[in-house]
Amino acid sequence: PLYERITKAVSENPDVLDFLLSSPLDKLHPNLLLAAVHDRVLQGLETQLFDIYYKNLSADVGAEFVDCVLRSQDEIAPILATRFVQTNEIGRVSFLTPALASLQLDHDVTLIDVGTSAGLTLARDFCFVDYGDSRTYGPIDSTVRIDCSLLHGVPPLSRAPIARQIGFDRNPIDTRNVDDYRWMQACVWPDTGRTERTNAALELARTLDTQFVRGDAISDLPALLESIDGPLVITTSWALVYLPADQWSVFGEILAKASQRRPVSWISAEAQGVVATLPPVPLPEVEGPPGTVLGAVEYRNGAQTDARVLAHVHSHGKWMWWYE
Repeated sequence: PLYERITKAVSENPDVLDFLLSSPLDKLHPNLLLAAVHDRVLQGLETQLFDIYYKNLSADVGAEFVDCVLRSQDEIAPILATRFVQTNEIGRVSFLTPALASLQLDHDVTLIDVGTSAGLTLARDFCFVDYGDSRTYGPIDSTVRIDCSLLHGVPPLSRAPIARQIGFDRNPIDTRNVDDYRWMQACVWPDTGRTERTNAALELARTLDTQFVRGDAISDLPALLESIDGPLVITTSWALVYLPADQWSVFGEILAKASQRRPVSWISAEAQGVVATLPPVPLPEVEGPPGTVLGAVEYRNGAQTDARVLAHVHSHGKWMWWYE
């Protein structure tokens, strides 16, 4: 509701729109502007917006936001030019865990999380997930706790035999860097109840020795895949949607080519239609926004061999409708 009011005000202000149109085409993403202003709020530079965001101050948030942008164009423009929308929401471990468990994996598998941001979802085995009805996963004393309502089906919850993990991103986030840490916080919408959990996930990420590789998902990923021996699992969670639509199928072609000398599996959690090779499965009728499609695509000997929809899930892991 907060960002709905803000984006409506932005859409009706020609001065803000002119400012945005001065940015590169690939930076014209509403979430980027919202995060750039949120970053200023978290720095203590916008006290009025802070009180609206976090203290439920009754005020015209749209007008305050517009005023902030117009006053701070010189400070906001460099953020829009250099930063990317990066969340990698930790709640997604609730469905990535069973998705990985559903694969028939050999040992010594390398997992590459494309669009990893700070690598939060790579910490899935250190998080505690409660699915209800006494079904849980992970250490019960974890500082990161996730509630996921299981609406249908019985997903597998065993630990996948992953030997090595790599976080791949065009701009990896270093949680030990104060500005990067705050940017991850800024990308979280303030009125969704995810702030404390995100902070706990960022603190957890700081303790892990995660390997990161910087690169573009289309131009640089092939070289990384070629450099690794043994079977591969690729994960994407709301990452492909940030690429131009004509590159979605190219991503699958890259994975197919990489399978010429070893098995490659792709676990995707994307909006419906992004992974075109998945069979059409009607979205379940649930309250709130439509579900994210959780899919598994297998590649062998340079070609796709299987594609199936595992589940429909809430994009932040609040619920899961499991089919397998």
